Amino acid sequence: MTIRRSVTAAACLLMAAAGFARAATLYECDLRTRIHNGWVSPKMAFVFEDDGRAKVIDGITLAFLDGSAEAKVTRRGDNLRINWTVANARDDAGNYIPTFRYLANLNTATRAVSVVAKPAAYPQRWSARGSCKIRDKR
Repeated sequence: MTIRRSVTAAACLLMAAAGFARAATLYECDLRTRIHNGWVSPKMAFVFEDDGRAKVIDGITLAFLDGSAEAKVTRRGDNLRINWTVANARDDAGNYIPTFRYLANLNTATRAVSVVAKPAAYPQRWSARGSCKIRDKR
C-alpha cells in the first residue's frame, strides 16, 4: 500500500511550520524510508511550542489534514515519545484507511529519530530512522 505525495520537500515543511507560535522549537528530520512513497515521509518536522503543545508536519499530514497534526508527547530524560493520528486517508488504489497511528521516538541529545506508522485494523506497518536538525524560533 503506497500513496503518492507531491509535497514532501523541506522548503514546504519549513514554510508550513513558520505559521506556528513564535516561541517554539522545530526539529527538521530526514528519514531513510524503505518504501519511497510509503506512509512514512522522508521529511518530517516536529514543532514543540513553549506552552506545551506539539505538532507534526510531513507529506502525509499535508496531504490528508491540509497542515499539521496535533501530537501527544511523553518525555523521559532526553527521549521524547511522540504520538499522533491521521484519519480518513486513502491509498493509491482508493482504499479507505480510517485511522493511521504514528509513533516517533526522538532523542533530543543525539537528535536520532525513529518513526512507525500503523493503520488501525491492518497488520502492516511502515518504519524509518533518521536524524534531525534543531531550529529555535524565538
